Amino acid sequence: MTTTDAAVAATSENAPVTAARRQHVARSLVERYGLVILFVVVFVAFASVWNYPATFRSSDNVQQVLRSQAIPAILALASILPLVCGQFDLTVGSVAGISAITVAGAITDHHLSLALGIVLALGIGLVIGLVNGLLVAYVGVNSLIATLGVGIAVSGLVEWYAGGRSILIATTGSLAKVGSRNWFGVPSLVYFVAGFAVVFYYLLQHTPLGRYLHSIGSNATAAHLVGLDVRRLTLLAFVVSALVSAIAGVLYLGAIGSASASGGGIPLTLPALVAVFLGATTIKPGRFNVLGTLVAVYLLAFALSGLSLNGVESWVQNLVTGTGLVLAVTFSTLAAREGSP
Repeated sequence: MTTTDAAVAATSENAPVTAARRQHVARSLVERYGLVILFVVVFVAFASVWNYPATFRSSDNVQQVLRSQAIPAILALASILPLVCGQFDLTVGSVAGISAITVAGAITDHHLSLALGIVLALGIGLVIGLVNGLLVAYVGVNSLIATLGVGIAVSGLVEWYAGGRSILIATTGSLAKVGSRNWFGVPSLVYFVAGFAVVFYYLLQHTPLGRYLHSIGSNATAAHLVGLDVRRLTLLAFVVSALVSAIAGVLYLGAIGSASASGGGIPLTLPALVAVFLGATTIKPGRFNVLGTLVAVYLLAFALSGLSLNGVESWVQNLVTGTGLVLAVTFSTLAAREGSP
């Protein structure tokens, strides 16, 4: 056999291996970045070939989507810590709602300073986080039941205080300027989203606390056996989640200029959960992660914006959100199962 024949034979033998390697790489890219690719496809479709492409890709529409989804994005980030621990927090929307109503009531009804109103809101958020954490981590109540009950109770308190009215704040005040203005051509709330995203990403990926929380979510019993204080860390996750949700409520008040009983609760909680679970199917499939969550938030937002511009009725939003939640939980569960040994 000549040298040329040997080279040809070797190439033929390696061809199946090379093809299999390429298929594996392609599959890995799709699994890891499929949601990112879908986001690009959806945006390009609405911005170029669908009806009203110029309106969809206009700076006004893009800014509106970024601004309107900032609070859901922050609440989604707040939901990540308990979920990383293997627990649900269904109070993020309710905490945001009572935070907004607290600040609005403090300023408008009781003529207190904005600073004192924010302190009161954060204090209420801290208490709710402690209640959630104590019920789940120390009493042993299922997190779905505990946080759902607490969330309903908090929404009831908001409804009692509001009494069916919307409490307005001054549109020229400092809070309104923070929540509704643009900074350097970008909605101000986007900077808060970016700030929280950086903090949470660093916390979960580059600190011992992040590794501890992931360990608890993977196997709480094993984490306890290696010396981690599972109950205290779980409590901490709920407290941080509630505090961030309270901050989101303050920003929400600044963005819309008023607070009411209908401004929080499940309508804010559900999109956050959809985004977190959908985000767990990308970037790091099978794990709740910050970047995937943000991709999911804005994928759903721009998709709904495009559908709305094309005359799709409003009920489709609930259909998309509910279906997205079911599919997100299904795919993230399958990804986690496939990634486990």
